[in-house]
Order: sequence, then C-alpha cells, then structure tokens
Amino acid sequence: MDYLPHAILLLPLAAAAAIFLGVRRSPSASALLATASALVTLVLAFLMKGQADATATLLEWIPAGDITLDIGFKIDAHSKGMMIVVTLVGSLVHLFSLGYMKDDPGKARYFAGLALFMFSMTGIVLADNFAMMFVFWELVGVSSYLLIGHWFQKNSAAEAAKKAFLVNRIGDFGFMAGILLLWGVVGSVNFDDLEKSPPALAEPHAGLLTAAALCASSAAR
Repeated sequence: MDYLPHAILLLPLAAAAAIFLGVRRSPSASALLATASALVTLVLAFLMKGQADATATLLEWIPAGDITLDIGFKIDAHSKGMMIVVTLVGSLVHLFSLGYMKDDPGKARYFAGLALFMFSMTGIVLADNFAMMFVFWELVGVSSYLLIGHWFQKNSAAEAAKKAFLVNRIGDFGFMAGILLLWGVVGSVNFDDLEKSPPALAEPHAGLLTAAALCASSAAR
C-alpha cells in the first residue's frame, strides 16, 4: 500500500497536465478526467485510512551541507483524516461543477485549475515538513487565483482574483517568517524533528517559538 500517498498526490497533477497539454480541446473530456481523478483520490484516501503510520522521503530537494529540505510524506492519524476531508470536499465540488459549468466556454480551463487545486491541497496534507507545506500552499494560492478569476472578462472577477492574490501574499510573508524562526531555533523544519526537540531547547526560546507559531498561522487567515 506504499503507493497510495504517491497516487493521491500525483493523480490530480496528471489530470491537470493532461488537460493543459491537449485534452482541453474536448471540454467534456477535460471535465470527466478531472472529476474521475478526484473520485479516485477519494477512494485511495479511504484505503490509506487503514495504512500504518509512516514517514517517507520522496525526493531530496535541497541538500546544503548539514541542512536538507526534502519532499516527503507523513502518514499519521491527522493526515489520514484530513485527506478524507480534502478529497471528499474536492470530489463534491467537481461533481457540482459538472452541471454548473456545463455550458461554460472555458470549462476545460476551469477543470484544469480545479485539478491543480486538488494537487496542491493533497500536497499540504501529506507534507512532512514546513518547507514542502509552504511550496504547496503557494500552489494553492496560484490555483485559487486562476479559479477566482476564471471569468476574467468581468471586472468584478478580475479584481477579486487580484485582491485574493495580494491578501494571500501578506499571510505568506508571515508563514515564511515563522518557518525561518523555527529553523533558527530548532535547526530543522521537519515535523518529526520538531516533535522530538528536547524541552531544554524550547524553554529558553519560548517567546521565539510562540512568535513562530503565530506567524505560521497567519497564512491561514
């Protein structure tokens, strides 16, 4: 069952790439492909519920001496539960959009953006470190911008997309500051390392760690 996290993460990305690379010529096929990928990820999320907790490195992203940033998965009770929530809501949005966007001329582009959004959200849930989470959070911002501004011909939609993009960047600055503070105090942004950090390290830096938590949470606002 080790393939489940990989499949959950990559299926929406593959659907988005396929639509962008050619399936968009058939809006109906694009919609069905994106919806099918969302439904399959939902089934896989339920299957992952029975999988043992694990942490795995998918790719060594940035090696720099003693400091490394990886693309990896953390499978635990929290990620399993949130994955079901994310894929369930995403699947329902896809199913609703089949009817809502039925006659929209930009349907293929919309479903490509929706698949990209699903990929970004699953990446956040599976991330085993703050750096990976930040990258996928940025992808959520990009896909949100594309979806909010889907009807870019309307001034209201274009302005709403710009507003969402700018507001998110403010939160992202706080998120990045929180990650850097954690890195400075603990020497790692990996979730397992943060959980295992000794209390003796945290006590003299309680103020910095509190500030880091507040900064990191600012992105969600």
